[in-house]
Amino acid sequence: MKERNAFNAGFGGKSPVAIGRLEELRSWRGCPDLKEGLPEDMPFLTFPLTPHEARCIPNLTKEYCFMFGQMQLSDRMLMTMRLQLDGNMFYWIAEMTDPAVWAAIDMWRKYERLPIGLKVDNGDGWSPMFLDLGFTNKTLSFEKYRAAPRREPTAHDLYEMVGLVTGYVQMQATTDFEHIPLQRVFASVLLTEQYEGVASHEPMVKKPVMVLRPDGMGATILG
Repeated sequence: MKERNAFNAGFGGKSPVAIGRLEELRSWRGCPDLKEGLPEDMPFLTFPLTPHEARCIPNLTKEYCFMFGQMQLSDRMLMTMRLQLDGNMFYWIAEMTDPAVWAAIDMWRKYERLPIGLKVDNGDGWSPMFLDLGFTNKTLSFEKYRAAPRREPTAHDLYEMVGLVTGYVQMQATTDFEHIPLQRVFASVLLTEQYEGVASHEPMVKKPVMVLRPDGMGATILG
């Protein structure tokens, strides 16, 4: 599957969906400063951008942060990761029990670094914008869900995630800096090995998504 594909994400139409990935550092050419001190199999968190989207990102960023979160659906928990660069926010959503995601987190903890690539589609390839963030070796608030029973990945589960990043995530996002309002929110599904098969071979069937409120008082249903 390509990094950016079209899913049946709307009523009767198709909506482009950003597909983030965990790529190995060895797959990137150049960026010697970023690679220094890191193993070749270091997971590299990527996010695809169109040239128009990339022009919205300033060359010099004054404020930035990377945060984790969680999203409770009716029958499973999702992990969220978000990067804020001044007024621009990038979201990734992933399966909470995905072993590839936790393996990446363990590597980021070990080396206390998180390499990120904002990949700009230039038509015949990708031109990356690199970031090298510090990563604190601390237990995450939702670490207890790591050992929860794993689900068998299905196209329905993937489609729920697709539905979330084509509107809901953007609408509920809030700034992580009190003095900097959000200007743009980009959201992606983090596609790992466990979803590669269902994304490529199973049909996408529209399925309502129920997102439970954090306080447990009600839910939002996405048609």
